[in-house]
Amino acid sequence: MLLSNNTDNLKEYLECFYTLTGIRIVVFDSGLVKIAEAPLKDCEFCKLVRSDPAADERCRQSNSYACMQSRDHNRLYSYVCHAGLSKSVTPISSGNIVIGCIMLSQMLHSNTEEDWNIVARRCESYQVNMDRLKEAFFGMRTIRKEQVDAAAQILEASAVYLWQQRSIFQLEDSLPRQIDEYITNNLHADLSADTLCKTFSISRSKLYKIAGASYGCGVEQLTRRLRIESAKKLLETTDYPVSEIAYQSGYRDYNYFIKVFKKETGETPAHYRKHCKRSKFD
Repeated sequence: MLLSNNTDNLKEYLECFYTLTGIRIVVFDSGLVKIAEAPLKDCEFCKLVRSDPAADERCRQSNSYACMQSRDHNRLYSYVCHAGLSKSVTPISSGNIVIGCIMLSQMLHSNTEEDWNIVARRCESYQVNMDRLKEAFFGMRTIRKEQVDAAAQILEASAVYLWQQRSIFQLEDSLPRQIDEYITNNLHADLSADTLCKTFSISRSKLYKIAGASYGCGVEQLTRRLRIESAKKLLETTDYPVSEIAYQSGYRDYNYFIKVFKKETGETPAHYRKHCKRSKFD
């Protein structure tokens, strides 16, 4: 688990968010384990749905999938769950490491008869009392999409704020953090899997497991992304020759650097620099 937390402070933040928006909010750690929520209980509609074991399992799978999508792409992920309610998930990041995620859940944009018919079809296979479910559905507070979009923006800002305030924090001695810092500070060096395994005295399988769980991509992809970001920054802020930038970004083979840069950005380093300079005068 990469998250630790000050439970009292975190609970206070979540309760304030719920009071302000009326939207249920849940925090998960990097292992997708729930560590805090507000309110503490599901709404009546979700409580009825989850009373069916099959539906409850689908809820768990749906939440896990959404958190993984948010983690792997490191961005807000919104979707409609199997029971017809809307949800949004945003990652909590520390550097290049996704250490958890925050979810807005149990949201309903409208509750017309037509909406209910769609939900009823989604839930017809579950062993639930449909009359009670219908009553719970029409008793739900509706939240306009514009409100959800605004809440999602607050959610993304909250993830950064919670990290900065240390209500949620990453253990400083965690291996994922050490590997991330090593790669970031040694982009010019050999960062092959073999080298990293030897440096941190771990097996390939453990390295790949850490990368998948913490970075949302392989070590090779992370290294390539950071090297290209470094090259882009140098192209934007210096007049170094492209060959020197390639070397400083960890590419000994100039032609290979050109190939990788173009694949990642869609243009050559020279064209990228040209466009950056042109944009400054537009």
